[in-house]
Amino acid sequence: MMEQVAIVTGSTKGIGKSIAIKLAEQGIKVVITGRNEELGDEVVRSIEQSGGKAQFFKVDLASNDEVNSFCDLFMKHYDRLDILVNNAGISGPMGPILQTPVESIASTFKVNVDSIFLLCQRLIPAMEQQHWGRVINISSIAYRLTPANSAVYNMTKAALNAFTQTLAKEVGPMGITVNAIAPGLILTDRILNERLPGMAAKAGISVEQMRKELTKGSLTNQLATPENIAATVAFLVTEGASAITGEILNISSGA
Repeated sequence: MMEQVAIVTGSTKGIGKSIAIKLAEQGIKVVITGRNEELGDEVVRSIEQSGGKAQFFKVDLASNDEVNSFCDLFMKHYDRLDILVNNAGISGPMGPILQTPVESIASTFKVNVDSIFLLCQRLIPAMEQQHWGRVINISSIAYRLTPANSAVYNMTKAALNAFTQTLAKEVGPMGITVNAIAPGLILTDRILNERLPGMAAKAGISVEQMRKELTKGSLTNQLATPENIAATVAFLVTEGASAITGEILNISSGA
């Protein structure tokens, strides 16, 4: 097989960065996308220093024009696309439904659903040409836990899962698999350095105590890491995973 090319959106940090690095370790040429050029260049350098290949494209997925421009630019640089990992997303408004501005619904869907719809429309034809491809959408277990005060986010992830399963049926005959990964709480740098300390302070307990509280719902007494998500992606893009499609894979330590 020729050298594969992958796009990982929102891959300048966190889960997306781990996915990009993992795919590059597999000998796949990775396209990094994000809004922060400095962070994007850092990921590219890290991959290249380890012997991998990567390129950064700056794009704001909240803009259809920028998404279309990115797709045009990508197709000019590359003559194939094998893997599309739709990782980028935003949390949207947090708070009770009765106090959530209706206008915020559209802006959250714009990034978490609309951009993925458009990217698939524009880029899957490249996979069709080679009768092979992998699309992996990063969802969230929020779609089934439906935590309070995050209704808009929950809605976008439920919509993304429905899109995943519908697309899998439409492109399966072309040799393309489509799956979603639904992470639980993942120990990213942001969670470790910002969210955990904030939650601990609010509860009046130590960060370590808060971490133990959060693991109570885990069957393995641990929280998942970005590397766990990356390893799952790395498996889904292999031939060994060719019979897995239309699935929502929960990566949440059993929570």
